[in-house]
Order: sequence, then structure tokens, then C-alpha cells
Amino acid sequence: MGQLKMGLGALLAVLGRRRPLNVMASVTDHCPSRCSYCRIPEQNRPDLSTEVWMDLITQMRKAGTQRIGVWGGEPLTRPDIVELCRHMRKLGIYVSIDTNGYLLPDRPEIMDHADHLVLAFDGPREAHDANREEGSFDKAVRAFETASGRIRLWSITVLTKHNLDHLDYIMRTADRYGFLTTFQTLHHNELLGGDTSSMMPTREEYSKALMKLSRMKRNGAPIANSVRYLESLAGWPDYSRTRLERAYHGVSCKAGRAYCNVDVDGRVYPCSLLIGTYPEALNALEVGFERAFKATAELPCQACTASCYTEYNYLYGLSPGVGLEWHRAVRRTDRAMKEHARGKEQL
Repeated sequence: MGQLKMGLGALLAVLGRRRPLNVMASVTDHCPSRCSYCRIPEQNRPDLSTEVWMDLITQMRKAGTQRIGVWGGEPLTRPDIVELCRHMRKLGIYVSIDTNGYLLPDRPEIMDHADHLVLAFDGPREAHDANREEGSFDKAVRAFETASGRIRLWSITVLTKHNLDHLDYIMRTADRYGFLTTFQTLHHNELLGGDTSSMMPTREEYSKALMKLSRMKRNGAPIANSVRYLESLAGWPDYSRTRLERAYHGVSCKAGRAYCNVDVDGRVYPCSLLIGTYPEALNALEVGFERAFKATAELPCQACTASCYTEYNYLYGLSPGVGLEWHRAVRRTDRAMKEHARGKEQL
């Protein structure tokens, strides 16, 4: 039923109706990790209160939101994260949480109030710790052990010089814990990511890795990303330039039309790549969420390297092949979850 509702929403988006079907909600800057490619914790802005977020979530639902992707910072640092997610689901919103997993073993109850968990995972110990920080690999493994078989589980891998040669290891780990993998290139803007040039692969290295992932996906590897996304991104002209003013992936950008990003301070951006660089962004605390969303119509770009937004553009552009791949990915995730749940029961 949820996928049917999203499909109807996508059809309306194609017909020109603007609705915030999918909202990325950055609920905090705070994070116990200091990843090499992320400067979000340095912003250190105060969290909005529980009451403010509850009201914003209600406004999102009234405006037509069907899914909220909760991110940060690290969402599990908020003492009220369960309460916020419970409120989302009570309103009929599909809840996905992006987390580094550090706090998950101590807060497993969050999995009872979310539909989907996306754990950061950048490969074997040497690669994961190099991308993030020393000791982060062990924390990721504990998070997988906690979540396996309990919730729809995916990983998100940031491809850098440190892990391009470890794609097979990531697939083996996915099979071990029953999750699907997703991949993205370095794409945070300077405000959120800083200078990542020392971690940036060459264009040829990125392209080769993305084409390998496409072949692995076609051969049945546990990859959620669509083949269309992987192969399109493999031809990106310059990975150090994360946005293009022209359409590139064969579809127009739907940011500000079918999805948006609500930042920690309440400002509403078309997407996270434009945080801090989009002067038209209004604050939902001052003008209300729906009006702030409607102010995101004008885009300075039409394509980017971010995996989530490119896939959203395909889905909200009604690409039948991508839609079928994502439907199959969800079904495969559910099967893996059930199998690993049974395995845990037998131990």
C-alpha cells in the first residue's frame, strides 16, 4: 500500500502538482563520530525542541508528506528520537533513519518505531576507520548484529580512495547480516563536507568502480541502487563538481517539487546539497512548512552526484525500470530480514 501511495504521488508530480512527498529531516548537528568527509558536527547548532518538531511533522503530513528520512548529525543522540518517530508513524508516514550505528545497541527500541534503517558502512576495518575514525568499524559491526533480522536494513557506503578495492567484502558482509547495500560518491558541499580532495578517487577510478557495481547488481549482488543510476553516474564528467546546471541523468530534478530537506534550524531547502547556498530558503518556524516548501521551486542546478536525489528523480519521473528495481529491493530486504530473524531465534 505504501508503494502504491508513493506511485500515485509520483504521477501527480509528473502532472505538475507540487507536493512534499518525501522530506529529509535533519534533526540534529550533534554526533559522537568525526568522519573525515563530514563537518556537520562543527556547526553545533541547538536542537529544535520536541514540541517544535512534532508540530513541523504534523504540518508535513498535512502538506502531503508520505516519507520522512531522518538524518543529522546522528539522530540517535536526541533523547526524544523515539517519540518523534512514533509521531511520524502515527500519522501514517514511512520512517527511514540514517545512522552511524554507534548508539544503536544502547537504543534498540528505535527499531520498533521506524520502517527502515540505513547504517553507514565503508568496508573492512582499515577502510571504514580511514573514512570515519579509529574504532568506528567495530561499532558498525555491533550495529549490524543488533539490527539484523529486526528491521528493513540497508547500508550506505561513501566511495573514496580507501574502499574502492573492497566492494566484494561489502557484499559478503551484506550477505552475512542480511542487508542491501547502497553507494554514493563524495558529494557534500564545502559547508557540510569541507575539503575532501585527499580522499577523492580519480575520475577513471570512480567510473570503473561504479561500472563494477552495475555488473555486480546485474549478477544478483545485494545492491539496492538502480543500474540506471550506477551506469549514469559512471559517466559523470568531473566528480569534484557535484552539481550541474543542466539535466544529465536523463530526467529533470524534482527537488522542491516532490521532495525537500528541512535543516536543523527549520530552514527548508530543495535538497541537502544546497544547504547554506540557497538564499531563497525560508524558515518553516517563521512562515510554516508548506509556504517554506513552496519557496523552493527555483533550482540553480538540474543534476548531481548524490545517489538518493538521483534515484528520487527517477522514481518521481516514473521510470518503470527503476521503480521495479526498488520494489524488488524492498521485497528482497524483507525476505532477508525474515531469514535472519529465524536464524537468531534458533541460536
